[in-house]
Amino acid sequence: MFPTLGHLINYIFGTNILFPMPTYGFVLVMAFLTGGLVIRQAFIYREKNGDIGPKKDKRLVSGPINYSDYLLGVVFNFIVGYKIGGIITQYDLFTKGVDSYIFSTLGSLWIGLLVAGLTAAYSYYQAKQKYSPEKVYEEMDVYPHSLWLNIMVVAAFSGIIGAKLFDILENLDSFFQDPLAQLFSSGGFTFYGGLIIGVLGVFMFARKQKINILILMDAAAPAILVAYAVGRMACMLSGDGCWGIPNPEPKPEMLAFLPDWMWAYDFPHNVIKEGVPIPTCHGDYCYMLDVPVFPTPFYESSLSLLFAIIVWNLKGVVKAGGVLFFLMLIMNGITRFFIEKIRVNNTYELGSYHITQAEIISSLLVIGGVIGIYFMNRIYQNNNARKYL
Repeated sequence: MFPTLGHLINYIFGTNILFPMPTYGFVLVMAFLTGGLVIRQAFIYREKNGDIGPKKDKRLVSGPINYSDYLLGVVFNFIVGYKIGGIITQYDLFTKGVDSYIFSTLGSLWIGLLVAGLTAAYSYYQAKQKYSPEKVYEEMDVYPHSLWLNIMVVAAFSGIIGAKLFDILENLDSFFQDPLAQLFSSGGFTFYGGLIIGVLGVFMFARKQKINILILMDAAAPAILVAYAVGRMACMLSGDGCWGIPNPEPKPEMLAFLPDWMWAYDFPHNVIKEGVPIPTCHGDYCYMLDVPVFPTPFYESSLSLLFAIIVWNLKGVVKAGGVLFFLMLIMNGITRFFIEKIRVNNTYELGSYHITQAEIISSLLVIGGVIGIYFMNRIYQNNNARKYL
């Protein structure tokens, strides 16, 4: 396992550097960026196909200097320079605790002032170049694909809130014991919470930008699956505890061609430091599971990538808008429902039955997906029928 990027870099290149940036967080960022690039390409395809066009918007060409925005930019750049400068000049302190350092008051005052001063001078120069007594606008075309980064920022922000909220609901006992620790911990995120709240956030943004919701849904379908595939690798690479149940059984002969770790894995050097000590290992993250488990993040990641490829290749075949999105929900729901059978998770008691939050939501996603496909096809057929009346 690679709890930090330093561990991963050292493994790949055979180096011995100390770089404490958490692998989990880095891979999650890559998941959002990858999903954003996929949705960008999906929009470009739809634009070339004539399914969606640009909207007219106004861009400020020149005008008076907005000193409030200017000062906010200076403050933001000072904070960035202060922290990055502190990481460079106080690297030993940074490596002892990344989270505690970032959220502390530690940093480099001189580097912060230098960055703020340079960026302030450059921003003021640009503002003077565009100065005019009155605001002057020009009309421009804004294509949906150019908004992909905005969409990803909205998805990331709302998704993180949703993932944290659903995790709290799933672990209310731990939350009530120490609310602040649970709220601001770097771990503890539930995928379905991120998916549901993230999708709602993006839909609200799309409505404001006047992007066709059905086209957005279909463009987002492969993007969500790809982002999920990459995001699940964050769990696999770091060993964050989102693994399967113990699997001490020997690998079946029919799977002899696969590496052993695909059948059962002991997650050495896992980031949550669970299991038994690893002999001859020194320092942090020197634990491995005493009984190997199913590597469920790898299974989910592989299936999500496969489904993303299928959905992407159906974009020119399926004509009814929204169908690809609901198909994605069905695929994800079925996968997660069956993965839950071999995955460690908290359960709810419903009479004599034990069920997890993910099983409940995944079942609802499958049902909702089937209903959604039915109605999307009906709407498409009715709209086509009206053309010939």
